[in-house]
Amino acid sequence: MAVPGFPGALSLPGYGDSDDEAPGPLPSASSLSKSGADDAKKMQESFMLSQSGTFKVDDFKINKDGLLAESERDGPLGTGGAGALPKGMAATAALEVNAFDELETLGELGSGASGTVFRARHKPTGTIVAVKQVTILEKPKRDQVVAELRIMRKHLSPWLVAMHNAFYEEAKVYTVLEIMDRGSVADLIARHREGMRDERELGKIALQLLNGLNVLHKVHHQVHRDLKPANVLINADGAVKISDFGISSQLDNTAGLCSTFVGTTCYMSPERLTGEPYSYSSDIWSLGLILLELATGRYPYEGADSYFKLLAQLADAPPPSVPEGDLSDAFGEFISLCLEKDPMRRPAAKDLLKHPWLRQYPLMDDLALSGLLEAMNLG
Repeated sequence: MAVPGFPGALSLPGYGDSDDEAPGPLPSASSLSKSGADDAKKMQESFMLSQSGTFKVDDFKINKDGLLAESERDGPLGTGGAGALPKGMAATAALEVNAFDELETLGELGSGASGTVFRARHKPTGTIVAVKQVTILEKPKRDQVVAELRIMRKHLSPWLVAMHNAFYEEAKVYTVLEIMDRGSVADLIARHREGMRDERELGKIALQLLNGLNVLHKVHHQVHRDLKPANVLINADGAVKISDFGISSQLDNTAGLCSTFVGTTCYMSPERLTGEPYSYSSDIWSLGLILLELATGRYPYEGADSYFKLLAQLADAPPPSVPEGDLSDAFGEFISLCLEKDPMRRPAAKDLLKHPWLRQYPLMDDLALSGLLEAMNLG
C-alpha cells in the first residue's frame, strides 16, 4: 500500500512511488550554499543557532541527531486526542527515523515559499517519505519552522500531515514527513473544470478539513493563515489532510500580501487582506472559498488578478454564493456561513461540524475519497 505525501507551499503535482529517480544522499547546506563564509557569518549573528550545531528554542532543540526536548528525547508524535475514528481515517503511525543519513533522496518534488521538498527513501525500512528543507538564516523562516514543529511534534492526528522526525545541519532544518501520494485539492479542482457535483464527496472533504481546523484551533490555538487548495493534501487511501502550519509572519503586512498575491489566487479572509485583526474565523473563510471552487470549478473572484482588485471586489460586492441549479440549498447555506464578511458571524469549525448539510448522510462512517479517486484514475 502506498505511503501518504507532502508537497510544498506552492501547488505541486501529485506524486507516487515510482523508482525511476536516481537515488542519492539528501543535499547538505554546504553543497547548496553559494557562500559558506557568508552563511557562517549570518549564523554567528543569529541568537538561535549555536556553534555546537544545534537549533534551539525554549521547549525543544534540533541537531543532527533529530528533534529533542530540552531534558530528554521527545518523540515528535503524540495522541492528538482523535478519539474514535471513521474507517480509513487512522492516524499515520510514527516511522522511526533515527538519523539523517538513514535517508536517500529520490529527487526534488518542488519548491515554494516555505521551502524545498524532496522525495526520499528511509533505507532501513524502504518507506517512501517527503523531506522538507528550509534554510533558517532569516528570522521569518526560523519563526515558520518553530511554529510548524511545535504543532507537529506533539500530536498525531489523522487530519494533519504527520511528521516522523526533524534534523538540523548547516543552517537548514530537514523535516521528515508522511508522503501524500495523490496530490492536493488543487489537483482535484484542475481535474473538475466543470465543478464537483457529488455533494457526498464534497462533504467528506469538508468534514476532514473541519476536523483538521478544529485540532489546530482548539488543541494548538493556532490560526493556519494560509489555507488553500495546494495545502490540502490527499493520500492513496483517500484521506484528506492539512499541511503547512507555520506560514511566515511576513504575510501580515501589505507589502508581503501584495508580493505573495502575484501569480496566485488568494484565499485569505477580508479582515486579513485589509490588515485588520483576525482569528480562527479567518480559516473558515478560506474553507468556504475552497469548497465553493471545488463545487463550481471556478475561483470565486475570477476577475481579481491583483491584490487591489480583490480588495475592491471584497468592499463593493456581496460575498460569493452557490449558483442556483445542481447544488442543494443546504450546501448553499453552509457556504454562506463560511463566507460571511463579518468574522464575528462566521461559525467555528466545531459548530460547522454540526451543520445539517454534513449531517444528512448516515454518519459518514467512511470518509475516504475512494470513489472519487477511482473516478479520477488516481486510486
